[in-house]
Amino acid sequence: MAETDYKSTLKLPKTDFPMKANLPKREPDTLKHWDDLDLYARLMEVRKEAESWVLHDGPPYANGRVHLGTALNKILKDFVVRSRSMLGYRTPFVDPAGVRRDGWRAGKSGCSGKGSRAAAGGRRCR
Repeated sequence: MAETDYKSTLKLPKTDFPMKANLPKREPDTLKHWDDLDLYARLMEVRKEAESWVLHDGPPYANGRVHLGTALNKILKDFVVRSRSMLGYRTPFVDPAGVRRDGWRAGKSGCSGKGSRAAAGGRRCR
């Protein structure tokens, strides 16, 4: 049985998008670009006079192992916060430990190593 080139039988639009997403190589560049633009600080500056809306979230894995309900919970919380942001509210990021996004990076959050989230393997202090 001969192999058929099914790609040539489909009527797909021609685009400049690569066929392979190559996320592990492209994501660091995207994150660096967002950091260079300082998008979060700019958004908070634009909305500094807007009404604040904060979703206080608990620990990420309070009920044992991660499962589909954990993922659904995080997705729904993200959806709610983003929708409030799109409605014009100031939605400062607050992680489960209660640290605001403005000071979560090392040097600003007081991450020192021993006993901090960095020592516990958390990404916030790296």
